[in-house]
Amino acid sequence: MAIARRPNSNRPPAPPAAQERAAEAFIQGAAKAAAADSEPGARKTPIMLRFDATLLRRVDSAAKRRGISRSAWIAFKVSEALDAEEA
Repeated sequence: MAIARRPNSNRPPAPPAAQERAAEAFIQGAAKAAAADSEPGARKTPIMLRFDATLLRRVDSAAKRRGISRSAWIAFKVSEALDAEEA
């Protein structure tokens, strides 16, 4: 049997409505990306980014709060920024 770390109960969970809006926005962004990618079997392109250690800790913390990877969080935020710029 695996031993799991007890969840942090000191931090209040995000309101369900906020979680729902964030999830819906992420799903809609993925649908847009899928529609834009007309090339069958296209793969994601790996890139290298350099972050200040403090900023990287903040990114990791934000990703952990959402329960997603660092890479997914960065892609989500970049997509969000680009969508806002186009509006």
